[in-house]
Amino acid sequence: MRHWLIVALLGIATAINYIDRQTLSILSPQIRAEFHLSEQDYANIVTAFLVPYTLMYALGGRLMDAIGVRLGLSLALGWWSIATMLTAWARGPLSLAFFRFLLGLGEPCVFPAGVKVCGEWFPPHKRGIATGIFSSGSSLGAILAPPLIAAITLRFGWQYAFWIPGALGLLWLPLWWFTYRPNPAAAATRQPAVPWRLLLRERRVWGLILPRFFSDPVWYFYIFWLPDYLQRERHLSLAEIGFYGWIPFLFADLGHLLGGGFSDWLVRRGLKPQRARIIVLTSIGCIAPLGAIAGIVPTPAMAIGVTCLVAMLTQAWSTNTASLCADTIPNEQTASVFGLMGFAGSLAGAFFAQILGVVIQNFGYPAAFALAAMLHPTAAILLRVMFRGRT
Repeated sequence: MRHWLIVALLGIATAINYIDRQTLSILSPQIRAEFHLSEQDYANIVTAFLVPYTLMYALGGRLMDAIGVRLGLSLALGWWSIATMLTAWARGPLSLAFFRFLLGLGEPCVFPAGVKVCGEWFPPHKRGIATGIFSSGSSLGAILAPPLIAAITLRFGWQYAFWIPGALGLLWLPLWWFTYRPNPAAAATRQPAVPWRLLLRERRVWGLILPRFFSDPVWYFYIFWLPDYLQRERHLSLAEIGFYGWIPFLFADLGHLLGGGFSDWLVRRGLKPQRARIIVLTSIGCIAPLGAIAGIVPTPAMAIGVTCLVAMLTQAWSTNTASLCADTIPNEQTASVFGLMGFAGSLAGAFFAQILGVVIQNFGYPAAFALAAMLHPTAAILLRVMFRGRT
């Protein structure tokens, strides 16, 4: 039972992670009005988070392989919790960007840590659902964030919406420290870490990195811009965001569990793990273009409905690419390779944030949704090409 408790704690950590990052996007109309932020100012603040997030995805994955997830994740979560609390002292675009920069240094480490733990503790036919459970914490955090942040802000003011979630992370730390221990069987067979330059010579590593480069910006778009879109374009109030804004992320949670569970079911039916994950990922790439209509449907309810579908697909994609990494890469290299995958995805997300600032300002949200809708099909094609003949 210890391994399921560890996965549950990882899920809680990712939930806290997403509450902390969602706070700014939920409060963006209020904070933008108070600090007089333009579209480009907001895009720059998003980029200020994504640049260190990008770098630390790769370095954090390496750190988890080097010092282990018990200490590594403790350091990362403590750092980002303090950075969240410090954001309450922002007084303008520069200080807000600086505190988001600090947040980005710590937040990505939870994901390579979680993938490493799932590869270490679970066999292939259970790995997808274990990865889905821990990853679903991100969507759980996104579900909890709108009502939680709205309630705190309406009752106490926006500064408390940073202080309280940050404190939750610090309360998590002792639970993790006294619960997690490495799997003795995996520790006994562990090999030295492989240098990045050798990892990057392998086609299978690029087969994992390139699809994430093209797919991850879609999720960042929904995380950072969806609350703003619903408030500014669909005219939902902050209270209505608290009431409705969590619904797409509930479907994202279902995507984690259904996506991981379905590929595990295919493995139990006799398919090789890599083939099972790629079948699911290809199917997602075929359905994802439906997201283009989110910006043009006539009612807010229909827009939320389309975003629910896309949120579910993006997280089914995320879970299966993570499981594919654990299936394909030896455990002593898993966190490093997944860190490179996250690095690529976050790098693309940072570029995409800048593109979105220009696109939304000049062409509006319909163009942004249409642009995002083409990324998963592109990623699925790359995945099929890079893994051709290897499943």
